[in-house]
Amino acid sequence: MSDYSTGELAKLGHVSVRTLQYYDQKGLLPPTAVTAGGRRRYAETDLQRLKLIRLLKGMDLSLAAIQEILDSDQANRVLADALTQQEHQLLAEQAENTEKLRTLRLIQRSLPDFTDVSIQSITDMEHMMANKQGLRRVRLRLFGFGGILGIIEWGTFIYALFTGNWWFFVIGMVIVIAGASWISWDYLRSVSYACPNCGTVFNPAFKEAFFARHNIRARKVTCPHCGQKNFCVEVYREKAKAN
Repeated sequence: MSDYSTGELAKLGHVSVRTLQYYDQKGLLPPTAVTAGGRRRYAETDLQRLKLIRLLKGMDLSLAAIQEILDSDQANRVLADALTQQEHQLLAEQAENTEKLRTLRLIQRSLPDFTDVSIQSITDMEHMMANKQGLRRVRLRLFGFGGILGIIEWGTFIYALFTGNWWFFVIGMVIVIAGASWISWDYLRSVSYACPNCGTVFNPAFKEAFFARHNIRARKVTCPHCGQKNFCVEVYREKAKAN
């Protein structure tokens, strides 16, 4: 029959001596025997009990729950109930973490649009997310109407090419030009620009914004506050400001 000291059992069970002493104080793992000199001795069954304690601890069960399981006359049933409760808790945490992960990824996708914007120009993260969603709606509207105008342009051109009726194409181009002008006006009235130098959010003149160099996220315009001309990041203009 195996006989272990506190240090030997701690080494075999991959725990510290202090942990064993704590389990002893809690009555979770008392020694099999105590020598006349007060030294604690443990048997092979104690090593197996320690391994089971570590296994249950790895399942995030509390020491109180572990002791209830180990001391119960119906240990298997109590263990099954405890594991079922733990499963429900882990599933709830998983759902919560999934939602947190979804929010985190949404924020990560939003950040590139605001890397050059002073933090003082965005009151909080909630406002930034609303800003992102507003910009997405504006851009979808732009691309949607742009696609329709593209269909009109190429449709009337192909029709005129095959029928020789170029007036139909001319009418189509008038519609396209008028539509493109309206789309540009609608887009520029729906966005503002944040200066990367001073953080000011402003609305440039239509002519300057229309002819300015731009990409999908920024437009090179002059800030009325600091006077610098930079690629200013587009931000959604709230309805109260747009009217």
